[in-house]
Amino acid sequence: MEQQNRQVPPMMPENYGKRMWYIWGPIVIKWAIGIGTSMIAMGVLSMLYAAVDQDAAMAAVQNEDKMMELYGKIMEQYFNFAALIEAVAAVITIPIMWYFFHKDRVRERQMGIIPNKKAPLWKYLAGLLMALALSLGLNNLIIIGNLSEMSEAYEATMDALYSAPLFVQIASLAILVPLCEELVFRGLFFKRLREKGTFLQAALYSSVVFGLLHGNLVQGFYGFALGMMLAYLYEKYGSFKAPAAAHIAMNLLSILATEYELAEWLMESEMRIGAITVGCAFIASTMFVLIQRIEEKPDIPHMNSNTSGQSENPASR
Repeated sequence: MEQQNRQVPPMMPENYGKRMWYIWGPIVIKWAIGIGTSMIAMGVLSMLYAAVDQDAAMAAVQNEDKMMELYGKIMEQYFNFAALIEAVAAVITIPIMWYFFHKDRVRERQMGIIPNKKAPLWKYLAGLLMALALSLGLNNLIIIGNLSEMSEAYEATMDALYSAPLFVQIASLAILVPLCEELVFRGLFFKRLREKGTFLQAALYSSVVFGLLHGNLVQGFYGFALGMMLAYLYEKYGSFKAPAAAHIAMNLLSILATEYELAEWLMESEMRIGAITVGCAFIASTMFVLIQRIEEKPDIPHMNSNTSGQSENPASR
């Protein structure tokens, strides 16, 4: 990976402002779509509530306490639809991000940049196992350390997202949201940082942002750790499909674990949760060693003496 530290960017913007938008634009667009979708959802819920209970709506207009009470009821309904709202925002965001992603790949080809090798599909099993083991192990550490009790925002977020029907959770949180986040944070943000920096620099920067944007301490820690792992999978496997598949698998595991009360079963015995956490660490580290052996650097054809001095380092795809 380190031989690719000084990569030629695909038609990079010339001035600082364009460069900053090139890097941060996808995150700003995703954030704006998310805020806009939430505001529209709140407006729709408010109108529906006012139509159903006009007396309460009129009382809220005339009394501040009634207004706060009405707002609390609307927010309660909003949280009940949180997973569905996330799905709608993702459906809007994914085509936009896919367009940017495709455009970046076209630019790379136009610049003659050779992408990393794509690992064969059968090697994806190691990436999935590492992702699942790391996800379960980190969740166990959160349980063991009672970290969830340190963040009311984390508990409120989990209650809102996992209160939806199971099929809504799977469609939204296990498919649409992971695809959206991977396009934004790995396919665009990490990849664009990687064009002029080392893997470690790009992975750290994108993972810190990924963690911070989760909005609370627990998810921030979890998001940072998994963001580093997902960036590593992208780098080694040479394809967006690797982190996307891993992210989907991890979110699906989280949904099913919540649905079937895996955490409660683990907490019944300290020996049980400790042994499973150690087992997860062993599996994740073993898969990491196997993935490390994947040769991601492309086979660059030998160039003649007239062009050898002009050869460029490849960029990961």
